[in-house]
Amino acid sequence: MNEQLEKIKAGVVRLTAYRDLMRMQVGAADAKASVLQKRSDLLQRAADVFKEWLDDSLRQNVGAISDLVTTGLQHIIHDQKLVFKIKQEMKFNRLSMRFIIEDGGIEGDPMASFGGGAVLTASFILRLAIMSRLGMGNLLLLDESMHALANRYVPAAASFMRQLSEQTGINILMVTHNEEFLNHAHTAYEGRKEGVLRLHKRKASGDL
Repeated sequence: MNEQLEKIKAGVVRLTAYRDLMRMQVGAADAKASVLQKRSDLLQRAADVFKEWLDDSLRQNVGAISDLVTTGLQHIIHDQKLVFKIKQEMKFNRLSMRFIIEDGGIEGDPMASFGGGAVLTASFILRLAIMSRLGMGNLLLLDESMHALANRYVPAAASFMRQLSEQTGINILMVTHNEEFLNHAHTAYEGRKEGVLRLHKRKASGDL
C-alpha cells in the first residue's frame, strides 16, 4: 500500500514539475509573442509612415512632371492650349497612373484623341524628366523620334529639346534628317556612305 502511495506521490511530483515546465514554456512563448506583436505593430506603423511619405513624394513628383510636360506641349504646339495630367488610381491594391491630355477642358487619351506630335512630345519630355529625377544615366537616344511633329512646330521643338538637355544635364544623341534639329544641336555629324558609313562633323561644339 505504502509502495503504491509512493508511486502516486512520485507521479504527482513529476506531473507538477511537468506542469511548471509547461507554464514556464507558455509564459516564455507569450512573452516572445508579445515582443513579436510589438515589433509587428512598429513595422506596420513604419510601413504606413513610409507609404504616406512615398505617396506624398510621388504626388509631388507627378505634379512637377505634369507641369513640365504641359510647359513643353504649350511651348512646342503653341497654337493649342494642351494640358498634360497624370491621374493616380488604386488598382488591385497598387498605385496605377493614367496619362491624359486636356484640350479646352476636354480630356482625352493621348494615343487615341491627339495627333502623333503631341504624343511624341509628351513621351520625350517624360523620358527626360524620369531619367533626370531617378538618376538613370545622362544619355538619351532618339532615332527620328519627332517624325510625326508638324513642320511648323519643329523649330520650337528643337529649341525646347536643347534647353531641356542643358537644364537636366542629360545629353541627347539624335538621328535625324531635319535641319532644324541639326541647327540647334551643340555638335552635329553628317553621315556619308563612302564604301562604309563615315561621319563628318558639321559644326563646332556650342555653335548654333
